[in-house]
Amino acid sequence: MQTIELNDAVKTEIAKVSEVAEYLWQREWAERNGGNISVDVTDIFGEQPSDLSAFPHQNLSMVGDDAFPADAAGHIFYVKGTGERIRELRDPELAGCVLRIDDEAKGYHLLWGGRNNPNFAPTSEFISHVEIIMSKIKAGAPDRCVVHTHPLELIALSHHRDYAHDDDVYTHACWQMLPEVRAFVPRGIGVVPYCMPGSKTMADGTRDKLLVNDVAVWEKHGAVATGVDALTAFDFVDVANKGAKLFLMCLASGYIPEGVSKQAMQELKETFNL
Repeated sequence: MQTIELNDAVKTEIAKVSEVAEYLWQREWAERNGGNISVDVTDIFGEQPSDLSAFPHQNLSMVGDDAFPADAAGHIFYVKGTGERIRELRDPELAGCVLRIDDEAKGYHLLWGGRNNPNFAPTSEFISHVEIIMSKIKAGAPDRCVVHTHPLELIALSHHRDYAHDDDVYTHACWQMLPEVRAFVPRGIGVVPYCMPGSKTMADGTRDKLLVNDVAVWEKHGAVATGVDALTAFDFVDVANKGAKLFLMCLASGYIPEGVSKQAMQELKETFNL
């Protein structure tokens, strides 16, 4: 299978993906093949191959029934492969691949990685990742990476009926536990109601939440965040989960936490221009 030589800028972004993947595995946030990471490297890729016919092409039917957004044509991503384990991204050429969405946005060319297998396919959630990134680009955001993982405490809190069905209440439960949560997850947390994993409903709900929130929690399932790179996206989930963990620790200790007052959080907002 023909492959390409990646430039240093792309290698750097892929290295960040490998670093974050290790964090997710260490945190027990990525059991078996759970979780996914993808990053749009189009802007840093450099000159694209002039002849794509030499690179394996797969129709979109290989990754699902939905369509890529039309404006995603020509975009290049590094993405974890379907069925691959997050921990295996320590060797990104095996567990992931660099692919280019074709000019009709109906499939993709495999440019690098993928175990040197021409039939290697990206995660089944890849279409939703592309939709999220394209919506961020349209909104003028610099975000180019999507991280989906299974953070224990954010998931646990999404099982609590008093918090899971109100974004403001869920967000406040996490914000109030630590000033850093208010400061570093300034747009809060949106909860996507439980639905079939990998469904269009989930993809659309996630995209919409991430246009207004820093983290989208899939009720009883996981969390998704975006960032300029994998490390930034991870930080949003990591900090949000710290808030949920502290809140649940207080409940487990038998008391409802007093929390940082709303007035104090407003002062944080004004002081740091959140």
